[in-house]
Amino acid sequence: MSGIAGIMGLEAAQSAPKIAVLRCAGSCSQRKKTNQYDGAKSCVVVSSLYAGETDCQYGCLGLADCVDVCNFDALHMDPETDLPVVVEDNCVACGACVTACPKDLFELRKKMPKYRKVFVSCMNMDKGAAAKKACNVACIGCGKCVKECPFDAITMKNNLAYIDSDKCKLCRKCVTVCPTGAIIEENFPPRKAKLETEKTAE
Repeated sequence: MSGIAGIMGLEAAQSAPKIAVLRCAGSCSQRKKTNQYDGAKSCVVVSSLYAGETDCQYGCLGLADCVDVCNFDALHMDPETDLPVVVEDNCVACGACVTACPKDLFELRKKMPKYRKVFVSCMNMDKGAAAKKACNVACIGCGKCVKECPFDAITMKNNLAYIDSDKCKLCRKCVTVCPTGAIIEENFPPRKAKLETEKTAE
């Protein structure tokens, strides 16, 4: 960017490195299909016709438009979950997947050391009961994470929690209080068991 800006006589703005993140964890096992689509294999086409094959109108459609537009081999579909997976070493945060996804499920988030991430992997804005019925790992807007965060990094809007990657310190306190598992922690070492369950309750 700096080289191109120099040629054009401009100055490249400095920004923190980012990486693409998929904000949907609604795999086949978490989000049951309620109908079957038989048509053009395109997320854009499907989203213009109806909500999708599940009761969650916000979730990933699994037809790989994002994979098709990625020029860096940074996305592939997981056959077990039917969800796209970001290949972190290849992602250059070009934003092609962000533009291609008709459900706005991709976000360019601040790249943390060792690719560590804590984020709400859900975009369902329905109220709690409806969201949970549609997907087992949906955010239900309970607000527990907002209260738990010591850095004011989490906000709640339209029944959906959002973690600001610029404010998040990766403490992961929000992860442990989320009742549905909608908050994802990635690339951290395994959590230590609580002192062998408090020394087997003494």
